[in-house]
Amino acid sequence: MMHKRRAAAVGIAGLVLASSLAACTPETDVTEADQSNIPTEELVGESMTITHEIQHVLPDGVFTVGEEDTIVMTDELPEELNPGDEIEITGTVEKMDVYQADDLDALRTATDEETATYLIDRGEELVLTSAALKPVD
Repeated sequence: MMHKRRAAAVGIAGLVLASSLAACTPETDVTEADQSNIPTEELVGESMTITHEIQHVLPDGVFTVGEEDTIVMTDELPEELNPGDEIEITGTVEKMDVYQADDLDALRTATDEETATYLIDRGEELVLTSAALKPVD
């Protein structure tokens, strides 16, 4: 069991290092970790820092980053946060289904119909929660 945790930590560390070296890769480290051979249970609860461009700012302190729209949740979403801004995010990896059918109207207000439907249909996935945000100069 300890060997698996160490392997997961090494894998996450490698992904975080890759993020810092190439800040604006198309996919986020969270997406890459979700698609890796590391078991999800090894990733959940781990802290991760990524630097990426904001894709969508959504209701209730939620925004997406990266080509695959990795979901990030924060308690303090700066008002001046806009799509296209590059931001450093440190959060805890969790697995959850963020949006349900009842959220469709709120998502339609924040984004277009296609994106709103896409977010509703995604199901359970890895997301960053309790995220701390730092603008990148």
